[in-house]
Amino acid sequence: MKLTVRAPATSANLGPGFDCLGLAVDIWGTATVDTGRSDGSTERGVTRLIWQGIQAAFAGVGSPPQVSLAWDNGIPIARGLGASAALRAAGLLAGNALLDNVHDLEALLALGTRLEGFPDNMAPCLLGGFQVNVRPTDGAVLHLTAPLPEDLVVVVFVPDFEMPTQESRRKLPKQLSREDAVFNASRVGLLVAALNAGRYDLLDEATQDRIHQPARGQIFPGLGPIMTAAKDAGAAASYLSGGGSTVAAFTNQNPERVARLMTQAAIAAGFSGRSTITKPTMQGAYIV
Repeated sequence: MKLTVRAPATSANLGPGFDCLGLAVDIWGTATVDTGRSDGSTERGVTRLIWQGIQAAFAGVGSPPQVSLAWDNGIPIARGLGASAALRAAGLLAGNALLDNVHDLEALLALGTRLEGFPDNMAPCLLGGFQVNVRPTDGAVLHLTAPLPEDLVVVVFVPDFEMPTQESRRKLPKQLSREDAVFNASRVGLLVAALNAGRYDLLDEATQDRIHQPARGQIFPGLGPIMTAAKDAGAAASYLSGGGSTVAAFTNQNPERVARLMTQAAIAAGFSGRSTITKPTMQGAYIV
């Protein structure tokens, strides 16, 4: 049996929404799961994450079959676009299909969040759209799809260098002042409301952050210049996508200019890469 699963890239945090906001975008990776034979792909490279998803779907239900796995690299790895969530989500969907869909989406989200550690990428990857996520202490995931303006365009500059999430997390502050906590909480609320209302004029302030971007900017000194260039080109806001290294920008006008100036600023700062113009997608991961 051969299964093909498509999963969207995701952009998490959106500035202040550390570990709780995530957006699915129209950039896709494709996983192929072929049962009945094993070629070692469950143990090596990024395809081992697909296998983790399959194993999680089968846990407590049965033993997964032998499989060979493939991934088309449609979502760059360790760039802040949710590749690990996409790989694991693809495995979860494939495993669930092999089990005649014994799990519903909520169960798959809980399994995927356990694998990832956080729901910010997994929720939009499985469900699509702009997801606001809360993980209560009992381990469940509460989530809600928040509205977006129909004309929202997302421009992403994807550097050629990797920025593994766990490595960048080690740079984050262990404690926050009350002032910084209030700063971020207020901007999360403003961001959700501004996107709902299509208030592009508020998005720059709404995407400001004091938790993770300052620390990660020390690892990636091109972050500030690229964000500034995006806004100078007409973008309403710019932020570090997930743990980086991708820099994202929100706009509803001149996306080609935004993409061009982001690339130029990156090159001037000594970082190669490419810009892509995309949009949010309401479609989550699915079996073709």
